Amino acid sequence: MLFIFISIMKHVTEKQRETPVIATPEVLVVGAGPAGMGAAIAAARTGAKTMIVERYGIVGGNLTVAMVNPVFTFHDIHGRQVIRGIAEEMVQRMTARRISCGHVTDLTFDNASMTPFDPEGSKSILFGMLEEAGVKILLHSLAVGTQVDGGFVRSVLIENKSGRQAICPEYVIDCTGDADLAAFSGAPYTPGRKEDGAMQPATLYFRIGGVDVPALRRWMKENRQLLKDSPADEEIDSQKAIALLGLNRQVEDAIHSGELDPETAPRILMYELPNSQFSVNTARLQKIDGTDVNDLTKAEIALRKQVLQIHAFLKKRIGGFAESHIIDTGIQAGIRETRHIQGDYTLTEDDILNGKSFDDGIACGTFAIDIHPPHGREQIFTGSGKVVYEIPYRALLPQGLNNMLVAGRCISATHAAFGSIRVMATCMAVGQGAGVAAGMMAKSKTTVREINAAELRVQLIRQGQYLLNAGLKDEVDESLILKRTDGSGEKAAHYNPFLNKNEKHV
Repeated sequence: MLFIFISIMKHVTEKQRETPVIATPEVLVVGAGPAGMGAAIAAARTGAKTMIVERYGIVGGNLTVAMVNPVFTFHDIHGRQVIRGIAEEMVQRMTARRISCGHVTDLTFDNASMTPFDPEGSKSILFGMLEEAGVKILLHSLAVGTQVDGGFVRSVLIENKSGRQAICPEYVIDCTGDADLAAFSGAPYTPGRKEDGAMQPATLYFRIGGVDVPALRRWMKENRQLLKDSPADEEIDSQKAIALLGLNRQVEDAIHSGELDPETAPRILMYELPNSQFSVNTARLQKIDGTDVNDLTKAEIALRKQVLQIHAFLKKRIGGFAESHIIDTGIQAGIRETRHIQGDYTLTEDDILNGKSFDDGIACGTFAIDIHPPHGREQIFTGSGKVVYEIPYRALLPQGLNNMLVAGRCISATHAAFGSIRVMATCMAVGQGAGVAAGMMAKSKTTVREINAAELRVQLIRQGQYLLNAGLKDEVDESLILKRTDGSGEKAAHYNPFLNKNEKHV
């Protein structure tokens, strides 16, 4: 008789093993999303021996993996471009290849500009920018740990089809989006909102093809009362790429009838891409922790069901979509918020609302404080481009570590401030700031807190970065001067609590 013994074990003890060191770069960037792209290219352009590690088989992160579209936002409401550098170079290459129409007006969230693009076509451009800069690329590799000695990260452990490997860099830039390396290394962090750990919900972007765009424009004119701020004919006609936001009551009716999942965002939001394609940002799932594999699994399954429902809703209710089809969905669900490192400085909503500059400012932002609700339905949105603020270098410094920088959405910022700094253009600019800093340190062999902030700003400007109080000439696109700056959020299910000075900041 065969006896099967089942023991319940809480832990498994692995044998000690030696892990081969495969690289010793001066600068190691982990995560090839917008921040990682900016960081790696910038570091390599300083002359530093630079390597980037990415867990997927493509680079671009939210640009390509999660298919977030369009890129927000390069301009303030006066048409002044405040994000330039590597991010703008990427846009120019996309425009030259006709996979983007460049910076255009936006009728959705009062953004000064939006930059739609073809995510498939952008992949080769991003690879090309890394290769031209001389960055060593390693794909299909997941960072799983670090070894820290005396506040210095001595090695980063990765796993891939070749097994477990180690990389021993002089400086590390954590661009994982979730501050994975900082957390592995024992740096303190805050998960989500400080008071309760609540995080912005997950979203799955998807692309639709086969849209009759002239029919959609006609439908928008005939049904303007369903759209945010009821755009006039000339506003609809002048949009180089359609941006549509509204139908909140129709969505709520569909939720109540069971046509749409109750978790679905309370409005339709979508953007026209090249070749009559549309990117849809309406799927939504709350109470998802992007650092928990069970939550991630739940999100992937639930959101893909929502995509089919939302597409059926569009075909039924919006002109031009009757013969449309789903092209694809993101490789993974888009995760808006997880960990925020506790840095030497924490960026706050007051810093953003007051357009604060810093002696160690390394990048600018002008996107709104945009908080998709961790709970409930209403979305907070302050309006983009009304102020321009800087992100200080100190917000990139995880406490207790001497050779690590963090770039991207997981820098040191409050939950509300994070609502602004998390977008892709800003993240790429912050990444460029981190990359130039790391390249400078590789030459001087200093720690992250010994860098000369004034010299860092000089080097960033030489790389094309825009900074405040630097005497730089304004670049203004008059076609992007925003005519609407305080539109109503009623049909978009969003509001601005900061308009009431007596109301507590969220």
